[in-house]
Parts: sequence; structure tokens; C-alpha cells
Amino acid sequence: MWWRWRKPQLRGCALVPLNADGHVLMVRHSYRARGEWQLVTGGVDKGESHEQAAARELEEEVGLKAHELARVLREPVEMHGASNDVIVFLARVEGAFRIDNREIAEARFFAPDALPAAMSEWARRYVEAALTHRG
Repeated sequence: MWWRWRKPQLRGCALVPLNADGHVLMVRHSYRARGEWQLVTGGVDKGESHEQAAARELEEEVGLKAHELARVLREPVEMHGASNDVIVFLARVEGAFRIDNREIAEARFFAPDALPAAMSEWARRYVEAALTHRG
């Protein structure tokens, strides 16, 4: 009830990570619909930029380092009655997976022309925007 009345302003990020082959990293979160592939996402901590948060979330969730972060789009997302200012980034990644099993059930790279059918609508839209941005 308080959440809907107060309507806090949140800041979030989403990341479309690409490996050296141009494949997109997708994850299955342990706390969301298990069948859906999604992107690495997270909240922006106090004193942190959206870009810093995106890089931190990637390293925390799957142990990869983000390079060459490029802002793709920004949009307000309604989240349980609050407004979430989300910025989506495209990034190059390298390294081996080190999955945080508390948050991530599975992580995998997909070719852009072979994205999973079981993918959230927003993740598909963000990936398409990032790949268009990349050119």
C-alpha cells in the first residue's frame, strides 16, 4: 500500500552483452519465470551511474567484465506503482561465466538470428534495439 501511495522514483539498468562472435548473453533468473530468457538487469545504487550499475550487475550475476558500454535507449518502466528510469546498454564482454546461483539459474550466448523463443517481450525489444544500434 505504501509503495503505491508514495510512488518512489527508481533507477534501473539492462544490459545487452555481446561476446567476440557477436552472440547475445541471455540469462534465466532464479526468481523470475523459469522458462523465460531475459537480460542482465538491476537497480542503480545511490551514488552510482546507470553505466556503473550495468557493469556491476554483469560481474555480480555472471562474472563477466563489460567493455565499450554504449547507451541504447532510456525509458520509464512502471514497476508495482513506482516509476523506474531504465537505461539499456550494449557492451562487449569477455571472460568465463561465474554464475551467481542465488540469482541466475542459467546463462548462455545466442546468435542474433537464433534468439530463444521463450524470451520476455521487453528483453526481445531491448536486444533488437541494441543490435540496430550496433549497426
